[in-house]
Amino acid sequence: MDRIINECEFSRSQLYEWRRGIRPRKERGCKIVPQDTVENAVDVIMTYPHMGGRKGQAYMIYHRLGYISMNGYNRVKKSVKRLLFQEVSTRRLLPERTQYEHVKPDKTGQIWAEDFTDLKVYGHTFKLSLLIDVLGQYILGAAVSRSANASLVEEPVLQALAANNGKGPEEFLISDNGTPYVSDEHGRLLEKADIVHKRIPACVPQYNGSVECGIKEFKNVFLNVWAKQEQKEADKEKNLLPRVDAAVRETVGLLNKEIPKPSLNGVTPADLHRGVSSVKIEANRQYQEHEQGKEDVPPWKRNYWDVLKEVMGLKQMSALELMTKFCFFCPRPLRRIAKLELEGVG
Repeated sequence: MDRIINECEFSRSQLYEWRRGIRPRKERGCKIVPQDTVENAVDVIMTYPHMGGRKGQAYMIYHRLGYISMNGYNRVKKSVKRLLFQEVSTRRLLPERTQYEHVKPDKTGQIWAEDFTDLKVYGHTFKLSLLIDVLGQYILGAAVSRSANASLVEEPVLQALAANNGKGPEEFLISDNGTPYVSDEHGRLLEKADIVHKRIPACVPQYNGSVECGIKEFKNVFLNVWAKQEQKEADKEKNLLPRVDAAVRETVGLLNKEIPKPSLNGVTPADLHRGVSSVKIEANRQYQEHEQGKEDVPPWKRNYWDVLKEVMGLKQMSALELMTKFCFFCPRPLRRIAKLELEGVG
């Protein structure tokens, strides 16, 4: 019965009354709409295709084009849509679909990925553009600007080419379908550098998941770096954009050289990029065995909580840095910090 109710054209209350015998069901014939009314409805649909049944019916009554029910208008609109699609397909006006294959790199320098995102600081929004090596998420280039344009996405590519002796990736560079990446300026830059450019299918960001996850981690580290810089009051005389750019550069250095990744067996992306990852992995294994083998542990000289308070240095933190650290222990930390930056602290 639920399936019948969902698929039929009658209202739910009307069907309930028929089932209970409250109101007898009257046989209805199919009302024929005049041909000229249908023709007028098609003309209105072709002129204003955004109109639905309610607005289209009102338009036809106002201009004395005949009466048609809202449901009938929508049915005619569906037929018009079907014929339009058939004609477009017959003329082959739509671009050919390209088959996308999710390729994983086997070594560094094989596939690059680029994307940009927003950085919100003190209520101001900056655009951050990143270009990474997919295998180890090594950041090859980064740029920050007030707006997302062709020059913003051009700077990371130039940085990556300079760091790679003017050579692009062995396979291709992958990005989404953002306006700066599909622009003619970006295409000419990649063509000049002899870089093959591939774009992921629309609305499927997971196809470029390496850079998407890398941007999320970049934001987490950046917010901590920014709060620390604000506590030191470094470069206060500068404008906001140079200060954000300095924090971005420091964040890139930390992610590349200081923070190891479990996916790389506990080494940093810079170690993998320089080809010394195997040596570092062996050194880490030896250190782990040495530390686990310690048996004589010296006694503590201070109380447990005193040690934690001294190491954390809560009294020396500014209000911004303290609240930034606190937000990372709450759900949705990035949203909380963005709201914190907008409303202010203290």
